[in-house]
Amino acid sequence: MGRERWLARAYGAICAVAVGVAIAIGWRTLPRVAAGEADPVGAAIGLVGLAAGIWSGWLTVRSLRWQETNLTEVAGRLAVEVLAAEREARRQLLGDHDKTIDLEFALLPAPAHDAAGARPQGHLDDVVGYYQDLRPGRMVITGEPGAGKTVLALELMLGLLTKRKPDDPVPVRLSLASWGDELPLADWIARHLTEAYRLPAVTASALVKARRVLPVLDGLDEMDADSEPGYDSRAGHALRRLNSYQQGLDKAELVLTCRRRTYQALEALRVWTQDAARVEIHRVDGAMAREFFSRRVDDLTRWREVLESFGRNPQGPLATGLSTPWRLTLAVTVYEQRDPRTGRYLRDPRALLSSALDTADAVGAHLLASFIPAVTALHPGPRGVSYSPQQVRAWLTVLGSYLHRNGATARTVGGRALSGTDIVLHELWPLAGTRLPRAATVALVAMTWVTGSAILLAQVPTGFSQGQLLAAGLVVLAAMWMMLMAWGILWPQPSRADLRRLRSSAGRRSFAKWFMVGPLGVLAFGFTFGLTGRGLGILVFGLVVGILGGLTGALEASGTLGVVSPKDIVRDDFALGLAVGLTGVLVFEVAAGLTGQPAEVLAFGLAIALTFELVGALRGVIVFGLSGGLSAGLSGGLSAGLGGLRYVAFLLCTRRWSGRWLPWRLGRFLHWCYGAGLIRVAGIAYQFRHRELQDYLATTGT
Repeated sequence: MGRERWLARAYGAICAVAVGVAIAIGWRTLPRVAAGEADPVGAAIGLVGLAAGIWSGWLTVRSLRWQETNLTEVAGRLAVEVLAAEREARRQLLGDHDKTIDLEFALLPAPAHDAAGARPQGHLDDVVGYYQDLRPGRMVITGEPGAGKTVLALELMLGLLTKRKPDDPVPVRLSLASWGDELPLADWIARHLTEAYRLPAVTASALVKARRVLPVLDGLDEMDADSEPGYDSRAGHALRRLNSYQQGLDKAELVLTCRRRTYQALEALRVWTQDAARVEIHRVDGAMAREFFSRRVDDLTRWREVLESFGRNPQGPLATGLSTPWRLTLAVTVYEQRDPRTGRYLRDPRALLSSALDTADAVGAHLLASFIPAVTALHPGPRGVSYSPQQVRAWLTVLGSYLHRNGATARTVGGRALSGTDIVLHELWPLAGTRLPRAATVALVAMTWVTGSAILLAQVPTGFSQGQLLAAGLVVLAAMWMMLMAWGILWPQPSRADLRRLRSSAGRRSFAKWFMVGPLGVLAFGFTFGLTGRGLGILVFGLVVGILGGLTGALEASGTLGVVSPKDIVRDDFALGLAVGLTGVLVFEVAAGLTGQPAEVLAFGLAIALTFELVGALRGVIVFGLSGGLSAGLSGGLSAGLGGLRYVAFLLCTRRWSGRWLPWRLGRFLHWCYGAGLIRVAGIAYQFRHRELQDYLATTGT
């Protein structure tokens, strides 16, 4: 049973018990209460809580039923989101252009266990029909670096999504470099759906279990540093696990991309994708290059001598150096750049005929050296921010060197392999070392708690009551607990908050629902205290929990299917912590003002919150409970967003003095790089647009 399903049922049971207890105690107590002893405010609030309990129980059951019975509808909505995201990915890979080369590919039979129905030859334009003829639908796309493997996979995905029928699986692209040994394939796919598309975990698992998702697994060659991995390599393990991925009695459908050299090395060890058709993409010849240039350039005569060189020497350094779609796109980007004022071309493609470019690698390095200056000039920075080519290269070199080092050394931190391709903002902190960012996180937590506590103590009159001493002790314990977590949790996971939800009517309805559900337990309990005239502070605290739980639940509640932007995750996590904390400020002041006993409210809140902290319950309760007054906003709010706080600590550790300088607004910079065509998006990760660009920056430096 999935975690969310278990939590839903457990919460429904708690609702039922709380409501039942409130009814029973109220039924027995009410007849014996004398006039004037009842607290009318508490009784009224308690009755509201009782009604909320019945309603929330019904919502829980309805939500669980919806998750279990609407896979066809969810798959359809997922397909719409994937189609939009992958169309944008295709546009970006093609360099803001809709024309691509009609790649040719040929079937390369495996030693055994091929898929049935594979034709000997195929083209990019008919890749959907080629795939649909396969039985089972398992396809491996191989080729040289830059040959267009990802482009072919994207074309297949878009074609399948465009022609998709309601019961067809939804193709979803995943980066194999992020698949670790700790997760089975089905669980890893489900987690990706949850992270990248905001699907509830139980729904994502149900989709994968029903094989309503077609995994498009990109980059088997990026799992290991060695281009010829061994039998015991990550890629070798991955292939063996893919062969055990079943759909009924047959192998489950999938699409896999890999560099030719890596796949051949594994095949030589008798490890390959069974019951699949392996197709190899052909290199671009002179005729295909001419067609590409005729589609992409404004003045083909400028390229005449380059094209003539292709014809004279088809195996020469220029022809082989421009034999892939990636290299051709580089050439067009660099040599079609024009002065924005005069329209004059800034570079002459005849420079490619230089005798210094005597190898294919030299041609590639020449194009890569001019690529960043060209795209920087073509794409101004966001909101008036100006990025110089030197800054862009320096920052991307830091990131590329880190990824290159991870891939070359197979580094692990806390049992997790560090990716050699994926830039996930809240997982990037090991770039600054394994200890320094954690120590900086502890320092930030300590600083916020000290500041918040000082402000809180300044509001307390001279002399301390027992309640105030209890509150102070709990604050100290909470601060120590948060600092221990800040150091000990190696991989803090950000909340699944989406701050944009409150802009929509659905998001506002969600907030209203969670506001009613949040205070249920405390209000049902406070119903009894209200009748006996002793619980106004507790009742007000119930409303506090409701407001904070409503804010957290409204922003974190899953089920709002949509594409997650990599740059928004840590921002929303940090902002959620601040929003909940500052909300706690306002509500605490109201609670203290109504009761005239701020220490009582604070002590009770801390006790409840620490209990919730130990059992891992709602973060909104934790945030309020671990703080009081303005301390809630400064300390509890910041500490709650531990993933965002670790990211801030990481940025502090990557200033100029560190030797690993990165911009303060790293997410904004990477988003600009994505728009400029230097970076691509894969789920919640950024990746270099091509591995060749990453390796070039890592090996040549600034």
